[in-house]
Amino acid sequence: MKVLQINKFFFIKGGAERYFFDLAELLTKKAHQVSVWSAQHPQNFHLPEEKDFAKLIDFSDQPGFSKVFKKARRIFWNKEAKKKLEKIVKYKKPDIAHLHNIFSHFSPSIIFALKKYNIPIAMTLHDYKLFCPNYKFFSQKQACFDCLKEKDYRFCLTKKCIKDSYIESLGGYLEGIWQRDFLKVAEQIDVFLAPSLFLKRKALAWGIPKEKIVYLPYFVNKSSLSLTPSNKDSYLLYFGRLSREKGVDLLIRSFLEISDQFPQVKLKIAGDGPEKENLEKLAGYHQQIEFLGIKKGKLLQKTIANACSIIVPSLWPENFPYAVLESLALAKPVMAAKIGGLSEMIKNMKTGLLFKPNNQNDLSAKMAWALKHLKLINQMGRQGQAQVLSKYNPENHYKKIIKIYERVKHH
Repeated sequence: MKVLQINKFFFIKGGAERYFFDLAELLTKKAHQVSVWSAQHPQNFHLPEEKDFAKLIDFSDQPGFSKVFKKARRIFWNKEAKKKLEKIVKYKKPDIAHLHNIFSHFSPSIIFALKKYNIPIAMTLHDYKLFCPNYKFFSQKQACFDCLKEKDYRFCLTKKCIKDSYIESLGGYLEGIWQRDFLKVAEQIDVFLAPSLFLKRKALAWGIPKEKIVYLPYFVNKSSLSLTPSNKDSYLLYFGRLSREKGVDLLIRSFLEISDQFPQVKLKIAGDGPEKENLEKLAGYHQQIEFLGIKKGKLLQKTIANACSIIVPSLWPENFPYAVLESLALAKPVMAAKIGGLSEMIKNMKTGLLFKPNNQNDLSAKMAWALKHLKLINQMGRQGQAQVLSKYNPENHYKKIIKIYERVKHH
């Protein structure tokens, strides 16, 4: 089968890109003809075909009304991206197109380019963009489902959900209306793939027909992991973006509450983001809290493997984060907020611990319990590893996705 994979970034920016690359590799190994299409970016992995990628839209603040207007116009309807994709479609003649993250950089124009040539479309919902203009179901420091409940994007504007700015939020509000009411984007997609049951429920609540949405979690590639966990150190670890919705401030406050009881234990924080300075101030150079900066690849895996537990203190309803999947695959138990798709990924007291979201006392209590029961915690990590490698492996994923492709192709 000839499969065209489309994503706006061609480098590892987050979970969506990780899945995009892993899936392309998996399909290629199974002898399918895989083409990829993306946007030009200085961080892209090298590919000769990059000249056929769409031009990057620079979202850094550009002064001048004409520049802002030009950028906004391309977010709503990107003519250049549509034209370039049509050229690829005519040349590659794919049997199916699989979309990942496309909004803002490509605009829905590319969906209509595919429709013009009767290409069936599958789309993985890596985030909540269709139902929430700021992608996250998170506003004013807490989980928010107002736009979804009322099926009305106006809350994005009244609550200044995008960058706490009326202008940016007005853009998100208008983009949402344009895509849903004028272009009817959801109707153009043949099948939506939801990595979590939580997201599937939200899509159904929004009004996507039941037959058009399939639950398909990500997979983890055993061969890409250094499966040699060790416990040289005994530390708790958070890794990921340092932004408000990730709840790292909650984690630091909770740890400070119990740090005196466990003077030998460290909290290590790997990653970078807009909240870094605030978090460092909050930690106040405490000797048991260490900021590691960005860790990637094998170095990150080693950092995970040497931790006694991984903590995911998210305030927003995560979809199906790779951070949890990778930690469990490396035999590390995960302590996570009971919110969004996280509660599907962790079996409480079996493969990790779930705590009440945004609840400092409960997180402190769970951390203290874990540090007093390290033997049990290690056991949970091993159970988690067995579960992930049997349930979320490439072979299972391949069987399911090919069935979906075949169904859509012959629809």
